[in-house]
Amino acid sequence: MIDRRLDYELYRGIREGRRLPALCFVKNNADLRYLEEKYNVVSRFPFIRAVGVELDYKGAIELSSSPYVEYLTCQPKVTTLDDESKESIIDNTYLYDSVVEALGIETKLTGRGVTLCIMDTGVNTHSDLSIPRQRIKEFYDVENHLDYPYDDNGHGTFVAGVAAGNGILSGGKRRGVAPACDIVGIKVISKSGESGAFKVLEGMQWVLDNAKRLNIRVICMSFGADPLEINDPLKLGAETLVRNGITVVCAAGNSGAGGLKSPGISPYVITVGAVDNMFEVAPFSSSGIYDGVKKPDIYARGVGVTGIKRNGTYTVMSGTSVSAPYVAGAACLALERCPTLTPAEIKRILLTSCDYKNGRPVLDFNL
Repeated sequence: MIDRRLDYELYRGIREGRRLPALCFVKNNADLRYLEEKYNVVSRFPFIRAVGVELDYKGAIELSSSPYVEYLTCQPKVTTLDDESKESIIDNTYLYDSVVEALGIETKLTGRGVTLCIMDTGVNTHSDLSIPRQRIKEFYDVENHLDYPYDDNGHGTFVAGVAAGNGILSGGKRRGVAPACDIVGIKVISKSGESGAFKVLEGMQWVLDNAKRLNIRVICMSFGADPLEINDPLKLGAETLVRNGITVVCAAGNSGAGGLKSPGISPYVITVGAVDNMFEVAPFSSSGIYDGVKKPDIYARGVGVTGIKRNGTYTVMSGTSVSAPYVAGAACLALERCPTLTPAEIKRILLTSCDYKNGRPVLDFNL
């Protein structure tokens, strides 16, 4: 009989003779020291009372019966959420003006004074993010441990441009939603567009540890993993950030109906789905019900969107990855106007600012 504190997928893998990375949740942080002394702990995540360990069958069974341990689960695979079918639609409209209008803001806002965290494949120092001033105020690299901003995939740079590009390279035609906000880039996803939960959780822990110093108020997560039924680590991590005053905006996923990804399954984050130019839900856009909560919360354009390319030009991308940074940028504008807003208040403001298109709440940016 499998111990109820041992995830079945992890059990199945180690039963086949493999040594696997696992997340071990403890009953309180004081128990972390016990695990470090006895097991091969490779990562520490005190913000969710967990550690990353490498286990064989014997170690897993032993740990699952320990009085210090709450639950053992496998490490979910994390991927970026851009749609593989690239579109060739080019649009020159001003995103910034339409967002301000959608939010009912009379005074022009730019996100100045608000720090947006892009947790992704990295962020390159594109002109639209670095001229006339360098707005990438800090960069943390979980993947390769480099100490300068870069993006060896391009996904994160595109996401940053949709949320915060100022359009200087295009003469203002490609402006993002919050073109004056500051940016913190965290690279948690590899060049291939894939990662593991350990690296994402390390990035989340870093955000929590540095949020006050850097004034991080909004974080955009355009990635996802298949949800775990119990103690989903990405969900738990995102919810801890929300409880600490950070608005978390997540892509819903690109697996269609029923394919919601974590951390977008959390009721406390803002989960964003994608619509096309006719306000129809994109075929790839994930939706569904998780623990009685209908997701996504909100929709934004996500088909054939033009944004910045890591080599200094522009490109086109589709996916809920594209939709999420629009909403993250809008959250930055709301915070510039009223810095005391809580994540719950921002979520309510954005939802009440939506137009209902084909029966769905859409924050329309008139792309």
